[in-house]
Amino acid sequence: MLKKFLVVSLFPFLVNGQSAFISGDATICDNGNSAELVVSFTGTAPFTFSYAIDGVVQPELLPSEDDLFILSTKIAGVYTLSQFNDALNIGAIDGSALVTVLESPAAIIHADSDTLSIINSTAFFKGQPENNTFNYDWNFGDNTLNTSSSVVHSFPVDEDGLGVLGIYEVSLIVTDVNGCSDTAVKPIWIRDEYWIYIPNSFTPNFDDKHRNEKFCLEYHAIRENTFLFKVFNTQGDLMFQSANPLEMKCSNKAGWAGKHYKTLKELPADTYVFELYFQDFDGWKHQEFGKILLVR
Repeated sequence: MLKKFLVVSLFPFLVNGQSAFISGDATICDNGNSAELVVSFTGTAPFTFSYAIDGVVQPELLPSEDDLFILSTKIAGVYTLSQFNDALNIGAIDGSALVTVLESPAAIIHADSDTLSIINSTAFFKGQPENNTFNYDWNFGDNTLNTSSSVVHSFPVDEDGLGVLGIYEVSLIVTDVNGCSDTAVKPIWIRDEYWIYIPNSFTPNFDDKHRNEKFCLEYHAIRENTFLFKVFNTQGDLMFQSANPLEMKCSNKAGWAGKHYKTLKELPADTYVFELYFQDFDGWKHQEFGKILLVR
C-alpha cells in the first residue's frame, strides 16, 4: 500500500492525464505579423502555464479556460514550456517551437524636391535600399505605377501644359527575396508659380503674311492690378503704355499694334525699349526691361 501511495502522489499526471504541449515553428518579418504558436492542454480547466525563450523563463500568463492557447510573439528563439498545471494538479510538459525573425528592408524615397512648380512638374525619384533582387512598387498618387528602383515621373498637366495644383502622396513598397517588405510615403506638392512670356519682335503689317501682327504677352499668376507696361523709343520718349494686362494678352488676340499711344500713328521700324512692372501672386515685385524689334 505504501508503494502505491508514493506513485500516485509523485506522478499524478500519469493517472489524471494533465499535460501541455507547445508547437508551431514560424518565420516572420520583423515589421510584419506576429508568429502564432499553439499550446494545447489536457486535463481540467483552468490551465496555468509558463514558457521560456531560449531557456529564459517568461512571466506567467493568465489562466486559460480553453484547451488551446494561441501565443502571439515577435521574439526570435526556441520556445519551450517551463511549468503547467490544471485545476487539479501539476501536469506534464512537452514540445518546442522555433521562431525565426527576418530583418525587413527599410524603404526610403529620395526625390529632387518635395515641392514642384506647375511650370515643371517632373521629378526624379530613387528608392532605397538598392538591390537587384528586390521588388519595387511605386504609386505616385495620380493613378501611375512603376516597378523600377529609380524613375523619372511627370505629374499630370492641364490643357496648357502646366502642372495641376495639388498634393500627391507618393508611396514605395520594397520587398526582399524572403517576402519581407517596407513602405515609405512622401507627399509631393505641386505649387503655383508665376510666369510671363515676352517676345522680342513683331511685324504689324496686317497683311496676313505673319502671325505676330501685335506685340502681346502671356502670363500666369500675376496681380493684374499691379501691371504697368511702357514702350520708349531710342531717345527715351514714351511711345505706348498700358496698365491693363488683358489688353496685352496674346490669348485674347490683343496687344500693341505698333502705334503711338496718343496720335495713333504707325511707328517706324526700329528697336524700342520696354519696361514692365508687376507683382506675382505672392506679392513679390518684379521689374523687367528689354528690347522690342518692330519690323515692317
